[in-house]
Amino acid sequence: MKIDKFHIRSRFKNLENVSINFAEASLMTVIVGLNGSGKSNVLEALVSIFRNLDLGESPPFSYALTYQLGDAHSDRWDEIEIDADPSRLGLSKQYQITIKKLKLYGAKKELNAVENPKDPLPFSKVKRDPKSGVAPYLPKYLFAYYSGPSDRLESYFRKHRTDFYNKLLKNEVDLKGDIRPLFYAKPFHSQFVLLAFFLSAQEDNEKKFLRDELGIENLDSVHFVMRRPSWAKKKGELFWGAHGVVRKFLDELFPYALAPIKVTRGEDTTLTGSQIKNEFFHLFLPDVTSLRNFAKNLSPDELFKMLESTLLSEMISEVSVRVKITSTDESLTFRELSEGEQQLLTVLGLLKFTGGKDSLFLLDEPDTHLNPSWAVKYLSFLERFVPNHETSHLLMVTHHPLAIAELDRSQVQVMKRTLREIPSPLADDNSSVMQRSQITASMPNESPRGMGINLILRSDMFGLKTTLDNKTNEKIIERNKLASKESLQGSELKKLDVLNEELDKLGFNFISDDPDYTDFLNKKYHQKNDEAK
Repeated sequence: MKIDKFHIRSRFKNLENVSINFAEASLMTVIVGLNGSGKSNVLEALVSIFRNLDLGESPPFSYALTYQLGDAHSDRWDEIEIDADPSRLGLSKQYQITIKKLKLYGAKKELNAVENPKDPLPFSKVKRDPKSGVAPYLPKYLFAYYSGPSDRLESYFRKHRTDFYNKLLKNEVDLKGDIRPLFYAKPFHSQFVLLAFFLSAQEDNEKKFLRDELGIENLDSVHFVMRRPSWAKKKGELFWGAHGVVRKFLDELFPYALAPIKVTRGEDTTLTGSQIKNEFFHLFLPDVTSLRNFAKNLSPDELFKMLESTLLSEMISEVSVRVKITSTDESLTFRELSEGEQQLLTVLGLLKFTGGKDSLFLLDEPDTHLNPSWAVKYLSFLERFVPNHETSHLLMVTHHPLAIAELDRSQVQVMKRTLREIPSPLADDNSSVMQRSQITASMPNESPRGMGINLILRSDMFGLKTTLDNKTNEKIIERNKLASKESLQGSELKKLDVLNEELDKLGFNFISDDPDYTDFLNKKYHQKNDEAK
């Protein structure tokens, strides 16, 4: 799945008449820009589009979207063009969809010839078939993650999550099948990821990453707290009448749990701390061997799906994972790891378990809690865990300049908001105008690769005038103004000497707020001092 072109015609949030040309040949595209420039809204717009396509609902706004499925090395390489407009009458007319077959042309992969397009594809062939679950003209997986407190993205995934939950209750979920096509990552997924990573005893990419980057040497223990769900009808039954995938999980876990205990206690049900009595079952796995024995017939992704299915069935109250780390002999609970470590595990694990052919990953500020040393390596982390680069596309929004330091300009989109004047609708002539903001998206003027952090920050990608703190920058500006004068009074000379002494200690004696001005200051001010001596 590679997104090529996206044109938002009618208004969506603060986006209207915005065109974005993505680098479909690359695994990833990173979107940067000032707050309020619509970066996150681009991802939200794409989520809303594919949600409605998948469910067979009207387009959320008017747009044109072009994307590719498959690649030149597979049996299929299609380009799908969708022209959608909710103002047209009838669902079949709201979507105009064409499919083109792509093929290589010459030696260069980026050049391709397009055969004559087929007849327009009926919308009924695009939306997901409710019986077979097949949607051959949509991304196989759409995975989204947002690090903020808002549920702006999560709300689009509730219908798919509810449908999956209903299948769980009807015992219609196959663990060996695919994960649901639209998946939204939550913080609690990080512990499931960690358990799945330690399922294999072999040294692999996942455990090497945990040790080298997070300092996690091994799994120490796991404490599951199960709760009686609201749908339970059998009070005396061991697992309250659970069945299907959830029952399979609990039946296989129970024999390996050390001294399982069922208790009745209060459970918080509101933000004010009101409690009701409920039953809880404590199941403790004392070491990594017991985890592997319990899940010996499961693959890591099946264990992950089993854990998430049990959570969705309202039966998991808490999972407490303890890990052994390289820096101390004491084990730590997963929650004692930093926010950045937990966040990183959530994203990387879900990339691995939801990845595959024709996947679209939408990450909204996933590097929020990362330190600079991780931020600069973050995209390489993502590349390491995406299973299929050729047919996957990862779109990421960030405010971190280090995250884009190794990218080519074609992999970056800069969102900007500008004011433009339009005739006022209340005026009889064109003499009265009003201002209206316009969002634009384009590649940066230069590639961030090789620029360095200071130049990236001062480029059109971030637009800072200086990378210095305000007080130091004000001193430099004041010093330069004094140094550029033809003659100075006594108090001005003293002030200049003080500023030079202070700035010299910081290494800024001949640094200007304008780099082109440095040579002028050297010639003008430095020569003056030499002559005075």
